[in-house]
Amino acid sequence: MKLVTNLDEVRENIITMEKYLNSGDAYERDYTVSLIKRGTCFIAYESGPMTKFVPSRFIGYVKNTISKHENNWDRDGRDTNPAISAVLQVKTPMPDANLEELYKKYCVFLGFSPRKAGSFGAKRKYWVLP
Repeated sequence: MKLVTNLDEVRENIITMEKYLNSGDAYERDYTVSLIKRGTCFIAYESGPMTKFVPSRFIGYVKNTISKHENNWDRDGRDTNPAISAVLQVKTPMPDANLEELYKKYCVFLGFSPRKAGSFGAKRKYWVLP
């Protein structure tokens, strides 16, 4: 799959994830929540009074969907993270204590207890959407 190269592609994927989270389809919502639950690197963005989070492995591919994501056996944060960093003009995602607390609140809002760390025990890292 093609990696994102501009902010519009990133925003389009965020809108897609928002639609899945607000879908009446339990599978779409549960799948999206599981991506957020298992993620390590996230884009944080403001949505009304709340800060929300989307995982890089989904957001980093152009026009991504659940179906495409499930069938993309080569999906890898080592590919998507540099692409997202280039789009956001930030060297790398970074740990951030404030964003970590907001992530935990978002997890509770979505109905689950956050894991102590990201996948493979890695410390969660964040970018902020401008």
